[in-house]
Amino acid sequence: MKKFEKSAWNEKGDLGIYPNRDKMLKDIMNNHRLRGLTYTQLVELLGEPEDYSDVNPNTVYYNVVTEYGRDIDPVYLKNLEIGLSSDSVVIDVNIKEFKH
Repeated sequence: MKKFEKSAWNEKGDLGIYPNRDKMLKDIMNNHRLRGLTYTQLVELLGEPEDYSDVNPNTVYYNVVTEYGRDIDPVYLKNLEIGLSSDSVVIDVNIKEFKH
């Protein structure tokens, strides 16, 4: 586990992968109260979320892990999923994993 630090959280490596996020995720979940933050406060803390236009409009995502197979399609994704109320307050925080 690594202590959360915004600039390291937002550092992008090769292929747009975030090399530090998985190490910091436990600290964020255990030591930073996300529920109750406004969207603006969330962005101030974590930076801009990734834009996934095909998902729930009241949900934002931060990509934590992306693993690629032998081609350009990812074989594993881990995202920090943040649910927002109609007035843009964080009401739900989850870790979602997808294996292809």
